[in-house]
Amino acid sequence: MGELLPLAFFLAILVGMLSAIIGIGGGALYVPILMFLFSLDYKIAVGTSLVIIVCSTLTSALTYIKQNQVFFRVALCVAIPGLIASAICSYLTQFISTFHLSLFFALFVFLIGIQMIFPGKGIVFRIAHGPTFEEEKKTSFGEKIYAKLSYLHFLLWGLVSGSTNGFTGIGGGMINVPAMNLGGLPIHIAVATSLFAVFCISITSALVHLSLGHTAPTPVYVVFIVGSMLGAFIGARIAHYVPEKELRLGFGFIVIAISMNVLLQLFL
Repeated sequence: MGELLPLAFFLAILVGMLSAIIGIGGGALYVPILMFLFSLDYKIAVGTSLVIIVCSTLTSALTYIKQNQVFFRVALCVAIPGLIASAICSYLTQFISTFHLSLFFALFVFLIGIQMIFPGKGIVFRIAHGPTFEEEKKTSFGEKIYAKLSYLHFLLWGLVSGSTNGFTGIGGGMINVPAMNLGGLPIHIAVATSLFAVFCISITSALVHLSLGHTAPTPVYVVFIVGSMLGAFIGARIAHYVPEKELRLGFGFIVIAISMNVLLQLFL
């Protein structure tokens, strides 16, 4: 294991940077990296990924809060149902086989890859019904943001985000960011707000998985947490200046390749 830790540290930095820039937890990459590098069982990889996500998203969310880019009411509308769903689904993983959880992970990640490459063709859509609220904010970059938003849209997608968080170890940002963007937030505000919501949701699911014994060796935690937090700090600082479209395309192709690899491992 020791000889793989430097590589793991480097990968953690890269994933932390990418996650902070596009508003995700990074579990779609952390889980397969943990499984392939250290031969961890899927459930252990999920629990470990969620602990890493809590630490890395806290780092990036704090930076975005200082930049005044987080819409807290939107984040709470997503996080409250997400907290409940993530706790329940995390608990249910003990009753589901590793094969079926891995299969769900691979299929879900494949769909998310399609969402990243073709933003208008993915699994997230707008819900325009129900009561609305207004949000207004001026960022530290001088931008004035105004949006009229639907409570129901964010509550329902928060429920979906939390469910996938608990089952797969994916933070939920892959659902949150397009859902927030379609719901009325500019993309960079959606990224910042998503990371705060992912932090909140991942706390409960991480605690449940830890209580179930889904934990990795301590050196793995240390390397990934420190690396991901460093990457998240850098990513949140440079996010405003990075071409997001190219990053999303690259990320989409990477996670599709990962999902195909997981499927091959399962059936060959």
